[in-house]
Amino acid sequence: MPETPEPCPTPGEGAAGGTEAVAGAGRGPAILLSLPALERLAGPAFEAALVDLVHLWTRALAAGDAAIVTVGLGGLADIILGGDDPACAARAGALAAVAQKAAGAAPTGLIVDDREAGLRLGLSRLSAVELWQTGDGRTARRLRPSLTASIARSGGDVEAAERWLFGRRTLVDAPGVDHAALRAKGFTDVELEAIEQALTQVESLADAFRPPVLDAGFLRDVLGAGAEAPDLLTELGFSRDAITQAEAWAFGHGDLAGWAGAPDGLTAILSDPGAFEAALVAAVETASALPDTTPVVIDWRTTAPQAARLLADAAREGRRAIRLMRAAPPAGPLLDLVEPEPAPRARRWEPEARAVERVVEKVIERDRTRRKLPDRRKGYIQKAAVGGHKVYIHTGEYEDGELGEIFIDMHKEGAAFRSLMNNFAIAISIGLQYGVPLDEFVDAFIFTRFEPAGVVTGNDSIRSATSILDYIFRELGVSYLDRHELANAEPDPMSGNGLGALEGDGDAPAAVPAARFISKGFARGTAPDNLVVLPFGQKRETSPAPTVATEAVACPACGDFALQQRGAGWICDTCGAAPSMQG
Repeated sequence: MPETPEPCPTPGEGAAGGTEAVAGAGRGPAILLSLPALERLAGPAFEAALVDLVHLWTRALAAGDAAIVTVGLGGLADIILGGDDPACAARAGALAAVAQKAAGAAPTGLIVDDREAGLRLGLSRLSAVELWQTGDGRTARRLRPSLTASIARSGGDVEAAERWLFGRRTLVDAPGVDHAALRAKGFTDVELEAIEQALTQVESLADAFRPPVLDAGFLRDVLGAGAEAPDLLTELGFSRDAITQAEAWAFGHGDLAGWAGAPDGLTAILSDPGAFEAALVAAVETASALPDTTPVVIDWRTTAPQAARLLADAAREGRRAIRLMRAAPPAGPLLDLVEPEPAPRARRWEPEARAVERVVEKVIERDRTRRKLPDRRKGYIQKAAVGGHKVYIHTGEYEDGELGEIFIDMHKEGAAFRSLMNNFAIAISIGLQYGVPLDEFVDAFIFTRFEPAGVVTGNDSIRSATSILDYIFRELGVSYLDRHELANAEPDPMSGNGLGALEGDGDAPAAVPAARFISKGFARGTAPDNLVVLPFGQKRETSPAPTVATEAVACPACGDFALQQRGAGWICDTCGAAPSMQG
């Protein structure tokens, strides 16, 4: 070991004294050394390499007339843990003394708190878990290598430490909740295998006992639990202690504080790594020309008396300096500042704005909904034959008489054609119930041409059709839309309501029984048997009035003014003479 360095400058000596020295440390140049990397490169000549490196950097940094130079010893905890006596903090003081001796007479600080620089060098605060990057670029967790080497050197079981830290990712032989306890609750090998696979991907035991890991039907039928159960194990009767023990068995404890297999010399370090690292910093501070000014972050609501109490506690502990830094307040709280009242202004007269009436029109689009037909509905059935093929048309109507459905029955046709027509009728019915106008269907399907086609029998308005669809939609257009231009035959000479009589009958047509036009089954007998339909509502065609001569002509035979022109000649209505009228 190099000899003990000369005493460091005390406050008041030279340029680096007291408060000025502490303030100048923040403005002077600083370098952070990675001691673990230096040990891997130098091997047994680690301390000699440290002396050369510190001497080189201090001379380079002091060349710019800097009053104070800081050379940080990064990764000191990993170096101490790699030694023969990891719990001894004296080696940290010895390394600090070596670095201070190598710096020479220039005041040199040995503590640097630069997390960004430490991250670039692969340095971090001492903890049991370390994040590292695998060869394929993924980030994984592992036991800190320095702790691994120290545990192995002290005779501890490294694998047991890793199982305690990261867990076993299985419930086999787990305390509290194991496979035997789960089988007693109704779990089978299928569910247990799914849980074991899920334990390698989740971070809590509850996530392995909910869908989609477990089937919703199994939860409902076998376990009697809902698919949204927040804690299935609690509902199954497992105690909170049993669940906690099983979760620690599967996912680990996160640190080595309570590990029963810790070696005797490492128990204090594993229980509180932060306290061990603070002791190393305190040992380095004794050899440093500058005190440790690592900021101590206090709550943003800390008052001045509370901050003064922290300063007093640091003085009683013998600390050379302390740096308090208030944490940033959260984004939510706002300061309650008194808003000043606006200065009064002289009011000036402004003309009143005339309100202009505007008509605002807003188009509201409503989603189409299906208009349901009544369960018991009226309609009619039309039997006809198109080209010798019988066709039955069944219609269903709403209460207001609007068409709502059709059925097409061609029972003598083949199964394929009959099924096609039935499904076509269902499609038309759905369109009508969703508000598609019947006019659209009529215009789309009339005059379509395919077999069967030809003469139509059994329909008083349609005498011929070019196809089945042409006949069906012409019939619907005539019956429901009054589109008589689609009919190619005049119906029977009856009135508009179908209750009239043929021409040439008497002036007083006979009454028609209502049962001819009203369904007795639909009315369910509510109409009386003697109900008849009177024909007084019939439209009568007015006979043309006889032509009356505008001028009377005297008969030359009898002298009566009854001579009438009949065609090309004249005839007297009184005597019957037919004189020849000339001139």
